[in-house]
Amino acid sequence: MQPLNERKDAPKRPAVGRRYWLVLPLLFVAATLAVVLMDTRRAVELAIPVTVANLDSDLIMADTPRPTVRLRVSGSPSALDAIDAGQPSCRIDLTGLAAGIHTLSVKPADVSLPKGITLDTLLTPTITITLAPVVRKTVGVVAVLSGTPAAGFAVTRVVLKPDRIVLCGTADMLAGIETVRTRPIDLEGAAESFKKEVPLNLADAIAVEPCLRIVIADVSIQERIITRVLENIPVTGLPDAAGAQISPATITLTVSGPEGVVNSVENSPDFSVSIDLNDLSPGTYSLTAAIHLPVQVSLDQVSPEQFSVTIK
Repeated sequence: MQPLNERKDAPKRPAVGRRYWLVLPLLFVAATLAVVLMDTRRAVELAIPVTVANLDSDLIMADTPRPTVRLRVSGSPSALDAIDAGQPSCRIDLTGLAAGIHTLSVKPADVSLPKGITLDTLLTPTITITLAPVVRKTVGVVAVLSGTPAAGFAVTRVVLKPDRIVLCGTADMLAGIETVRTRPIDLEGAAESFKKEVPLNLADAIAVEPCLRIVIADVSIQERIITRVLENIPVTGLPDAAGAQISPATITLTVSGPEGVVNSVENSPDFSVSIDLNDLSPGTYSLTAAIHLPVQVSLDQVSPEQFSVTIK
């Protein structure tokens, strides 16, 4: 048996084992987080349109449709679901290229992706584009209308600004194009004039100078003016006299004004046809009728103009 003092002086056991048991749970947690993060990311394939930079002003891309680049990307589900809000793009530099057919390499640096999206693989390593001499042509812009204004209203004028634009394309692209139409301008239920931006109905391959594919439509809408003949309208004597006879007993009126008002003029409290009988002694008279119409309604013609009034 060793003396007690020799046991006290014996070397202590190393603490390596204790540290190992402390680090092990941390490593396990980190590995678990890595697996969870890997599980929450997924990969998808995208086809994105190619845009170009530094294209000579006398050239145009003749490819229809425009080239696209396919690629595989990865990201969190939320980032992938929001990818439409931050459209990816592929921008190719065309510096120094002349007219003709060109095969160009696509590099990862050419691709721009939204935040949170990672480029995994370029599935389209090259693209082929055709450059052709640009042709410019000035054409008129025609407004396309759709829908029906509110009852009693009509379109009186449509002014487009600009009403002529310069198209840029190849000779084949512009052949036969004399005017460019707008996208439909909705008039459904409109009861007042308005202005709005309207896109042009134009193929993407055809460029516009300046580079603005919209026009301002100034649409004037007013109440529809109509003319109407009112027949067999009774003529009233005022004040009412039992012994008064009016011949003929009715009148025909031709009136004009806003459609909604003219079509209901007989029901308006402001409408009346009468002859003033005040202070008339017995006898026969040739008198005119007093015609009262609603505001906005004008009197175009009266038949007859004179009435025979007999007071007994």
